[in-house]
Amino acid sequence: MPSKVASPAQWQKERAELLKKEKAATHLLSDISASRRDLPMVKIDDPVRFKFDTLDGKKSLVDLFAGRRQLVLYHFMLKEEDKEGCVGCSFLMDHIPNLNHLWSRDTSFVAVAQAPIEKVQAFKQRMGWKFPFYSSGKTFDVADKAGEVVTWKPGNGYFGFSVFLREGDEIFHTYSTTDRGVEVLLSTYALLDMTPLGRQEVGNGIGLFRLHDQY
Repeated sequence: MPSKVASPAQWQKERAELLKKEKAATHLLSDISASRRDLPMVKIDDPVRFKFDTLDGKKSLVDLFAGRRQLVLYHFMLKEEDKEGCVGCSFLMDHIPNLNHLWSRDTSFVAVAQAPIEKVQAFKQRMGWKFPFYSSGKTFDVADKAGEVVTWKPGNGYFGFSVFLREGDEIFHTYSTTDRGVEVLLSTYALLDMTPLGRQEVGNGIGLFRLHDQY
């Protein structure tokens, strides 16, 4: 049994103490969000040159906004030689909310992977995901040849979110995060964190999860 047993009065006392810490954490997270919004931005020169392969042909970075002002882009770990998509990335993508809520805040969401579009779409269909999922296999070729620093480019095996803002015809990279920075999206973890047994993980516990059609 992971927790001690106490009387109702003792439980209420200790719960009240924990609530103080929870409220402090909530205020700290609000402060961090404000600081995130205050980060400087990087203007992306000629954003239409960054192309993504889709089943409907090529789309530019500008096209991914779908006419909205903000874009959240997830770099998904799936390459041509991979048998299937990354379990951790897939676990995260299972938590993507109904896009209508994002759209109501003038924000688009897409995921991209380095694998060819046919492989990307086949895995998307298998997982039953509804969000746009495109191929970024050749997206950075032009920038790479020029030796250009691209702040939102994923490295080898890299995963994570990149966020963009559109002001008229100009596109800005505003934020990126990876590793445990993406954890805030995982409502499964949030629920498990409320339970006595917690996440039930040792080390890199994400490996204990499976693709949702493999349970």
